[in-house]
Parts: sequence; C-alpha cells; structure tokens
Amino acid sequence: MPFAARLNARLWMVVRLAGVLSLAGCVSSPQAEATRAQQMIELGDAVTQLRQQTAELQGAVDSLKLVLAKQDTTNARLANVTGIVVVK
Repeated sequence: MPFAARLNARLWMVVRLAGVLSLAGCVSSPQAEATRAQQMIELGDAVTQLRQQTAELQGAVDSLKLVLAKQDTTNARLANVTGIVVVK
C-alpha cells in the first residue's frame, strides 16, 4: 500500500475515533445526572437560606434605624430645653 493511502486510511481512522469519542462524551451516566440534580437542590436551598438571612438582617437594620431616630429626637428635645446649640 502506498504511503499516501496508508496516511489517508489512518486519517480516516482518527476522524472516526474522534467522532465516536465525541458522541460518547455527550452521553452522561445516570449517577452523574443524579449528582448534578442533588447539587442543584442544595444550591437552591443555600440561596433560600441566604435570602432568609438577608431579610433578618434588613429587619435588624430597620430596627436600629428606628432606635437611632428616636435617640436623635430625644437628644434634639433635650438640647432645645436646655438651650444647647447642636451642630449637625
């Protein structure tokens, strides 16, 4: 067999092998799919937990803002009664 024919035959064999391997790579195992699904569920749970924590923190911040506003009002009233000038 001439050199060019052997090279052409080997090239076709490589192309066929690459095609088979690429098709085999597209098929995933059920175990991999189950693992991926479990990871997605865990990710969703983590996102839900983060949202809950964010809501709790926002509530705490709002509460602290309310306390601060009350203190500012009290301080302003005390300053007004005593005649102290408060620079803001």
